[in-house]
Amino acid sequence: MKLTSESVFIYPTDTVWGIGAAITSENAYKKIAAIKQTTTDKPLSIMFTDINILHKSFNFPEAISTSWLRNFFKLEATLGVPLKISKISIPKWVTAKSDLVSVRCLDLPALKPISAALNVPFFTTSLNVTGQDPIITFEDAKHFQQTHAQDAELIGNSSHNLSGRSSTIVFFRGSSFEIIREGLKVEEIKKHLNLTGIKIS
Repeated sequence: MKLTSESVFIYPTDTVWGIGAAITSENAYKKIAAIKQTTTDKPLSIMFTDINILHKSFNFPEAISTSWLRNFFKLEATLGVPLKISKISIPKWVTAKSDLVSVRCLDLPALKPISAALNVPFFTTSLNVTGQDPIITFEDAKHFQQTHAQDAELIGNSSHNLSGRSSTIVFFRGSSFEIIREGLKVEEIKKHLNLTGIKIS
């Protein structure tokens, strides 16, 4: 693997195959928009691979601890948090015009080399042409790369077990949670949200 700060790469998540690049590269962000055949004004999620780094990157309330976050992300979930509580610099092209930034954290072996190579979080979005179904098999991911993204690095193989469902998206708005999109484990996520004592609107 020869990733640089400008590399675009394709990789497996817990749900579907994704495509991403270092959050510091606006040029890579534009390449991904072109690959997905979409506009460059759509916000993307940020992927972390270390829960402690994620927790230190934002001023989370006490109820949203590292332990709570670790278990939350095991439920195929994405968390949107207010941009104003970020303690790291997040380029404007990652969030577009949104006042929230969406984050994920996955402790997957396939993602560790990416973080090690980039040394920064990377933005992530589903591997597909916009409007088409997300990709869930290695064979389809390889075909997509060959057809739409020949310059992208393909990371992973056919051994990855993906659920095939998009993640549940939850927005934390400072005083409440809001479920924006329901995924496979939404009922478990609701119970987990209740552990914080923060209301669900």
